[in-house]
Amino acid sequence: MEEESVPEAVAPPHTRAIVFEEAVAAIGLVLMLVQVCMEIVLRDFFNTSFLWSEEVARYLMIWSVYFGAAAAVGTNGHLRIEMLIDAVPPRVRHVLDGIAQFWVLAFSVAITYAGYSMVRDSFASGMVSADSNLPFQLGWVQLVIPITFALSAIHAMRCLWLVVKGRNLVVEKSEGH
Repeated sequence: MEEESVPEAVAPPHTRAIVFEEAVAAIGLVLMLVQVCMEIVLRDFFNTSFLWSEEVARYLMIWSVYFGAAAAVGTNGHLRIEMLIDAVPPRVRHVLDGIAQFWVLAFSVAITYAGYSMVRDSFASGMVSADSNLPFQLGWVQLVIPITFALSAIHAMRCLWLVVKGRNLVVEKSEGH
């Protein structure tokens, strides 16, 4: 008799989003490391350098930090004052969790809108970096702001919904941690 294959469970959308955000952050850091090491070798051994090297490393770091921050909101791993939260009764902690998630949501929505406006204006004005001769507009670099804060808003909305439904928020661990 042939064994039936059991389909693997599909991860919920928020888990897939967090894995994507963590992957973008990690890939950005690895690319930055490779690029900086390449620049060191070029400077030390070949007495040459790329004009755009430092700028690209900075942009990769910015994208990595923003995507990592979005993943932290998604796993409820962002900064908080644990000593204060742990000192209050569970019901008060639940209310504080709800208030915190509301403010994370409000802040994320506001920055998403402000970031969108900034990116739109950057593209409209044709803004480019004054530091190098890279052939692209700064709007492409700045696009990380509305993207990651929109992701953070979605994560905060999910966490706020869980609090409203009466669930306790815990710091989630993604696979591989």
